Amino acid sequence: MNGPELETLEDIEQVRERVAAGLTDVERVIVVMSGKGGVGKSSVTVNLAQVLAGRGLQVGVLDADLQGPSVAKMMGLRGSPVRVEGGDRLLPTPGPCGVLVQSMDFFLQGSQALDWDGADGAGTTLRSVFEQSALADLLGQTRWGALDTLLVDLPPGADRLPALAQWLPDSLGEALIVTIPTEVALLAVERSIRRAYDLNFPLLGVVENLGTGRCSECGQEVAWLGQAPTEPWAQGLGLECVVRIPFDPLLWQAADGGESFLQTTAADSEAVLAFQALADHVMRAERPGREGESS
Repeated sequence: MNGPELETLEDIEQVRERVAAGLTDVERVIVVMSGKGGVGKSSVTVNLAQVLAGRGLQVGVLDADLQGPSVAKMMGLRGSPVRVEGGDRLLPTPGPCGVLVQSMDFFLQGSQALDWDGADGAGTTLRSVFEQSALADLLGQTRWGALDTLLVDLPPGADRLPALAQWLPDSLGEALIVTIPTEVALLAVERSIRRAYDLNFPLLGVVENLGTGRCSECGQEVAWLGQAPTEPWAQGLGLECVVRIPFDPLLWQAADGGESFLQTTAADSEAVLAFQALADHVMRAERPGREGESS
């Protein structure tokens, strides 16, 4: 092994140690992942965080989507300045229900795009390095303090969990899978699940989103999307479909307006009850192994 290769390995280990030190007082890190865009993963993250916080837990959210962060918008925090302590430690921004939020959105001006490639695209080959460095800094350089749960909203792509997992201490990481009931979504999401299995990354189960809703005219429950068989599909992968979150237009109105859906919607709303059930599952779940066994 030559000098540059050894130096790179040492640098990676130093980053891991820094991230581990930054997460010393964090009890759980739950990655909300999919592999497929447009399934409502950020909405699940934001609302689960607020339910958990409403139950007295100290909760943080890291928006790990560096190119298209949306958590700050959903939580009414867009335009908040970057918060720094001591010159090199980042501070999360308090959001609804006391949830602490960190996001690349705070570092960008308005609708500015994150650009590491340069005008001539010369930085394209280094993009992965830049992204990994930024993700590690947001995770490990943020002073989260004592948290019961840190939720990480992962961007789509089967490669995203391995990219994050390399920085997490083995004792912390676990994941929730979000999908919608269409064959196209299930195909993409299964790829991410199999990557998680390759990593022996603990999985808490599958969340089905947007499958059904109430007809505004007749009040009957109807399928808004295709009814691909989510539950048997999940079971075939050794997972439980833990909750089905129905379509509710108020959910998306709240996200667009940066308001708390849980604080502005009736407590007996089907979507609210689904998020409460998801929080129940998360709070009582032991850290599972590949086949749902404790590890």
